[in-house]
Amino acid sequence: MSSCRRDQLFSDDPGASLVFSEDTVLFDTIFTEVAFSVTKRFIAHNPGDLAVRVDIALEGGSPSPFRINVDGASGIAFQDVEILGGDSVFVFVEVSLDQNNTSNPLIFEDHILFNTNGNEQSVLLVAWGQDAHFFYPDRFQPGLPPYSIIAGEDDNGNVICETVSWLNDKPYVIYGYAAVDSCSRLLVGEGVRVYVHGGGGLWIYRWGQIIAEGTLEQPITFQSDRLEPFYAELPGQWDRIWINDGPEGQDNLFLNVLVKNSLVGIQCETWPGLPNAPTSEAKLVLNNVRIRNCSAAGILSRNYRISTNNLSVSDCGQYCVALLGGGEYFFNHSTIANYWGYGIRQTPAFVMTNAVQDITGATQVRDIVNSTFQNGIIHGNIENEFQMEFSDELTPDLTFDYFMIRTDQSTSDPIFFPFQDRIWRNQSPGFVDANNGDLRLAESAFARNRCIPSTTEAINDINGNLRNCDNQGWDLGAYEWCP
Repeated sequence: MSSCRRDQLFSDDPGASLVFSEDTVLFDTIFTEVAFSVTKRFIAHNPGDLAVRVDIALEGGSPSPFRINVDGASGIAFQDVEILGGDSVFVFVEVSLDQNNTSNPLIFEDHILFNTNGNEQSVLLVAWGQDAHFFYPDRFQPGLPPYSIIAGEDDNGNVICETVSWLNDKPYVIYGYAAVDSCSRLLVGEGVRVYVHGGGGLWIYRWGQIIAEGTLEQPITFQSDRLEPFYAELPGQWDRIWINDGPEGQDNLFLNVLVKNSLVGIQCETWPGLPNAPTSEAKLVLNNVRIRNCSAAGILSRNYRISTNNLSVSDCGQYCVALLGGGEYFFNHSTIANYWGYGIRQTPAFVMTNAVQDITGATQVRDIVNSTFQNGIIHGNIENEFQMEFSDELTPDLTFDYFMIRTDQSTSDPIFFPFQDRIWRNQSPGFVDANNGDLRLAESAFARNRCIPSTTEAINDINGNLRNCDNQGWDLGAYEWCP
């Protein structure tokens, strides 16, 4: 009787599907010196009354570090696996990492694909490679990205106020969003490397705080977890650093920091859920900071206060710097240069407006107060890299002085440009090799020796060179030319 199974007992319904005991199989840290991981398993269940035939395959094929076994048979692809009605099959998974490849990614992913009568389903495989601090999301709220709380909660899930320190012992890898809750603080030490998996980011919730203090010799880096050479300067690999509003005196500080290859580098804004909240009293302080290769924006600010010395923001898909709504700004020795090479760009490198659309869809006009932009460069590879649009309801209190600007917009308004002889329009700054990301000044650069000596924070340039090192004057932008 068992040899007389008829084909009509198998469903050919294109809507037939399986139910899995797990949608993700996660392997904790896998050390490269270990040949194989522990074996994990999950169940693929057929909830229907009729049997089904299923094709099962490891999406990554032979190069994948994962290996699978289906009901006792090992391989990377299985055809016409029969699962009777109401029955299940066991799928076993293990992972092995290349011991000799030092550029291994910190997170490995693959999928097991299931095809039932043309209906495609998959189970995600995730392995954490190398020795690192890993953060995996355990909170899933509608309207928010998946996240975990890394500061602001004890082991029992109780809300607390705490200071968490990240030291330079091993890398920090963020999967999803890592959140610093209200009244808590994250201290990031010199030399720390933060790697973020695709779609993830770092979130400083309102009334939380981040202080990231690197040094010239040991800067702090925020980047993607893909370490292969192909991804070294590829934009858009992770989401952003998201900072919400805070009280006066609780500034968020980045010193000697590199942020690269994200969608948005740093987004600072009042909490969107409170559309009428006043402009943040806490500031975002950026000193000796580089932000580059962001597929949307380098800095996106809404109703925030920013103070910066020696800031370099370059090569973004839309804006390098977008300042929207209310704010208070001090930009000293900034190089804002957009030579985006991954497609056509029509948006300027720098945009500023006192109007912003809130979560309800209403447009708010906010005050811009006590703001100064000096000793800087705004340039790029399109005709207009500078745009200001202000509502007539409020007049911003801001000035540009000692500045190079590439623009087709007027810069003759004496309110914003009080000294016309210290605004240089549409001159080439004289970068060493802007198309390849080298924004240092050449010896013959127009931007040389055109600054006013300014704050003590900018006595040295972004690379630590003493300004006026040639005894001829200070140079515009974040980079000083030295013989």
